[in-house]
Amino acid sequence: MNQKDVLNLDNLESIVRKVVNKEEKITLSDFNLESYTISDNYKKKLINLEKGDYSEIRDNIEPIAKEAENQGYPPSIFTALYEAVLNAFQHGNKKNVKKQIEIAYKTGSKKFDILVRDEGGELDSNFIPFILRHREGAFKEKFIDFYEFSGIEKPITNNGTGTSFMHTYVDEVQYLKSTQNGLIVRMIKNKNNKGKTYK
Repeated sequence: MNQKDVLNLDNLESIVRKVVNKEEKITLSDFNLESYTISDNYKKKLINLEKGDYSEIRDNIEPIAKEAENQGYPPSIFTALYEAVLNAFQHGNKKNVKKQIEIAYKTGSKKFDILVRDEGGELDSNFIPFILRHREGAFKEKFIDFYEFSGIEKPITNNGTGTSFMHTYVDEVQYLKSTQNGLIVRMIKNKNNKGKTYK
């Protein structure tokens, strides 16, 4: 993409990035957006993470990933789900151990549908152009590091590439506002899908 393009999402000085970044944080409750209610036909699991480390998340999601794998879905579902739960803990719930993460899922003959809901409801404004670049498919050439993309110093404990993993290993990713004003990440993996759709 041409760096001189005034709407270039990769350029921190572009019009789009300057306009979006006027507000450092975006609070979902400030927007009159339709909320998404997780229906009762999903299997649901509420979890509290104390540390948000690999083994703690693995223990909570492994049975779900195994269930999907037993129905013919790829093992990479584990990675997408892991990254979604880690993001919910670190960025959504801000590592607040009192806040819960809800995992809801449906395993069908044609698609695996999974939702991860946090209790945060606040987004870093850089997340908007970051996701738009994912929807353009930019991560297919090279995983996009959130911190490098945003011009923010990278924390020691975070690689900034989890969202790219999610978009790589499922066919569709949606970002929804929950009825509690938190964020729901919805991931859909189609069975035997050769192509991908990015949302």
